Amino acid sequence: MFAKTETPLKPGTFESLLGKGIEIKGTVRSKGSLRIEGSAEGNVECEGDVTVGETAVLNADVTAQNVTIGGTLSGTVTCSGRLELLPTARVKGDIKVGTLVVSEGAIFSGTTQMGDQPVDTVSRSQETREQEEE
Repeated sequence: MFAKTETPLKPGTFESLLGKGIEIKGTVRSKGSLRIEGSAEGNVECEGDVTVGETAVLNADVTAQNVTIGGTLSGTVTCSGRLELLPTARVKGDIKVGTLVVSEGAIFSGTTQMGDQPVDTVSRSQETREQEEE
């Protein structure tokens, strides 16, 4: 009678928001899309898309289907789809992506692995953590 039906999200929408005043340390996991405007330190693991807003500052490894960065990120980005660096993006770290789009004005310092090979985002995230622990 009151069955919940899940409708897919429209592009550009998100299920969870970490606002400007939010500071998180540790691991953030999301089954849906996530938008970050605050700061995070640790790991961000998302089964959907991650958007890092212009005001966001992350010292974290990010794993998701697609990632859009407009803020500052230090860490590893692993996504099976598209990584887009907006003109305000400041990224320092390694990236492993299917497709890379870098807008004029974006700053990226690190290594890039890009291609059409599928990226196992969950196991890559675990590998990164294991290497850091050693």
